[in-house]
Amino acid sequence: MSSEIETGDIVFYRSFNRTMLGFAVLCFFYLSTITSIVLIGEPVYWHDWRGVACVGLSIVAFLLYAIHTLFNSRRQQSWPPSLRYALSMWSGMYLSVFLLVLIDHNFVWNFYMVFGLCFGLFSSRRLLLMVSLIALTIFAFQGLLTWPVNAVGFFNIISQTLAIYSLTCMSMLFQKLIAERFTRERLFQELQHANTRLEEANRRLEQSVVQEQELAVLRERTRLAREMHDTLGHALVLISVKLEAAQRLRARDPERCDQELESTKAIARESMAGLRASIADLRSPVLERERFQQALERSVSELRRRAGLHVTYTLQVDMTSLSAPLEEVLWKVSQEALTNIEKHAHATHVDLRIGQRADQLTLLIRDDGIGLPGAYYTYHEDGHLVCLSAEGHYGLRGMLERVEHAGGRFAVRSAPGEGTTIEATLPLRAIEKQVDDKKAQEAQL
Repeated sequence: MSSEIETGDIVFYRSFNRTMLGFAVLCFFYLSTITSIVLIGEPVYWHDWRGVACVGLSIVAFLLYAIHTLFNSRRQQSWPPSLRYALSMWSGMYLSVFLLVLIDHNFVWNFYMVFGLCFGLFSSRRLLLMVSLIALTIFAFQGLLTWPVNAVGFFNIISQTLAIYSLTCMSMLFQKLIAERFTRERLFQELQHANTRLEEANRRLEQSVVQEQELAVLRERTRLAREMHDTLGHALVLISVKLEAAQRLRARDPERCDQELESTKAIARESMAGLRASIADLRSPVLERERFQQALERSVSELRRRAGLHVTYTLQVDMTSLSAPLEEVLWKVSQEALTNIEKHAHATHVDLRIGQRADQLTLLIRDDGIGLPGAYYTYHEDGHLVCLSAEGHYGLRGMLERVEHAGGRFAVRSAPGEGTTIEATLPLRAIEKQVDDKKAQEAQL
């Protein structure tokens, strides 16, 4: 469409320039003819300054008309031209013809050249003003503005007024049509540009959708790996610990050994059920059967009995009002931390606290064990975890990713021989908003 519009503009400007050139040629022949007639009719002009003045002023009038024609044909700018340019061209042409008429009244018809020039310089009210000024000038030089006005003079005024203003109205109509044409084509160009930008935006949107789908796949893979680690990984660690305990108790306490084996089989069965539930919707199987508070209390009790740890368990928040996604994050982080303490920390005391500050929920787990090796992580002085670098320590990375995915902050403080402190801060409103957004997306699908 854009190329068609450009072609239409070129054809229009070419036709317009040819028309203007034709008027310039007619102007040249008209000025040459009337100047020749005046000089031939008045031979005395050849012997004084009036002859030179007539020729010179006619040349000036023609040059002004020609300059205006060439100026428009080369610039092809928006119409009408600037007021300063229009007034300078019109004043020069008007003054040249005015002086010619002062020399000889036969040049009065040259004012119609100025009249024609007005159509290319002015529009609307300015055009009417200039045309009226030219009409009054013509009537004045023709002696038609004397009082009383006779019938012939009145007829001449009426006939010339009708002719002048009929041409003016026709010119204004053409100006309006041409202006509408350019406005329409400008709108077409803007529409074409808008369509081009829209196509580019659609292309980028398609690319963004593809990238978002790829990113969603990667996130789902990471979440699946974290879920498998938090379910099967913990279960396998417990099974390994219980089998080692049963092996040690087999000779000296067969009854306790049988209890550990039965407990191990129960954990294995629970892990299989958890695996099936994870495959179904990747939600913790424990929290499917009981609330987070009961599950955490049972887990702490088992840790005390199984590992002989002294565990301080403090709740400072109404756990019954927590949403399922928030319970899920708290459960997985706490289980990962407690499992790491039992397996690696060699601690004797564990402090677990859950509290609320303003609109944030805080999970704090502190032990007095051997601490984490410095190669496992780097952190700021305020304890905010920066990066994880230890291979094979996926649990710590899983806690970090899970908390940050929920919009929270994960911090760890540790030193060799001084134990480890893990703190997870979760925004309550952000998690509720995520739940609402997820429900809205599922409703749209």
